[in-house]
Amino acid sequence: MAELIYEHPLNEKVRTYLRVEYLFSQVNHQLALANESQQLGFFTSLFALIEVLDRNDIRPDLIKDVERCESALVSWSRHPSVSDDSLELMLQQAVRLQSELIRGAKFANVLKEDKFLGPLRQRFFIPGGTCYFDLPQLQFWYTQPLDVRQKSAQEWIAQLQLVERAISFVLTFIRERGKFQPVVAENGYYQSNTEQYELLRLKYPLEYCCYPTISGNKYRYAIRFMQLCDTQGRATSDKNIPFELACC
Repeated sequence: MAELIYEHPLNEKVRTYLRVEYLFSQVNHQLALANESQQLGFFTSLFALIEVLDRNDIRPDLIKDVERCESALVSWSRHPSVSDDSLELMLQQAVRLQSELIRGAKFANVLKEDKFLGPLRQRFFIPGGTCYFDLPQLQFWYTQPLDVRQKSAQEWIAQLQLVERAISFVLTFIRERGKFQPVVAENGYYQSNTEQYELLRLKYPLEYCCYPTISGNKYRYAIRFMQLCDTQGRATSDKNIPFELACC
């Protein structure tokens, strides 16, 4: 049975974390720079990532979250069924990340001041702003040898390596807190209390031809399964839909 996993953040902090994770995935996917479309996609995703990091100073939140992860790991280390080796590696990673985050500056500052990226970034947010008559330097950059372009792209991404590692560590920890449990959305609807969870994860079958929409906050949430509709765009499903839910 084909399934999808859908994630929904229950606070603004995790919403930003997921956006940053998504944009890193897009940037890394385009790093091959195999053709002009891939190069354009790389810069588009990179500038979107810089914009998100510039508007949201997530470094203080990451420091606190990594510290909370470390405290939880120390607590788990006292449990006899927990593997000491894997736990020790995670503890070392948490301590190292926390130290680097405390010493570091605001994310993306170096890339914001880059003399090549700066003018490009301004044009990429204008519809049609990447035409070569506006950005002849970009057209010229596209003609450089592949290894030269890839080296530059990897150097830019290296400036954001710390935030990528920290986001991955914290989100992995959050996801691992929740275990999938079978539930049923009667007539396409399900609701419950959240007990101050931060993330909902749904694993649902595609055979019902619908998708979930979630509203709520850290105290309460509601899930409604919707179907695509030719006349209204979407419509509420009236089926009883079994799915799996993890509250993290």
